[in-house]
Amino acid sequence: NVAASKVGSPYVWGAKGPSSFDCSGFVYWCLNQAGVSQSYLTSSGWRNPGRYTRISNFNDIQAGDIVVVNGHVGIAAGGGTVIDASSSNGRVVHRGLTQWWANNFIVAWRIF
Repeated sequence: NVAASKVGSPYVWGAKGPSSFDCSGFVYWCLNQAGVSQSYLTSSGWRNPGRYTRISNFNDIQAGDIVVVNGHVGIAAGGGTVIDASSSNGRVVHRGLTQWWANNFIVAWRIF
């Protein structure tokens, strides 16, 4: 898993990999590494990228989905978890899709 390989990498605002990331740079880098030709989008840009399957129900999120919350974006990892470049943790983390994610959920996008 491309995203899991970067857990622990430092969070740096504006960074797009391969050794440090911010949240949207992490999604950009992972998708391109997985062979998805996706231009860089900010977290707000991910509210409507226009080309993927929209997931409107938080409970329908599956591994590989791009999860968009207010001011942030991550990649669902399955089992109720997400991998994201977290400013508050200062690094890329693999953590639960907690109530915070549910409360701030805007949309998810099924890429694969």
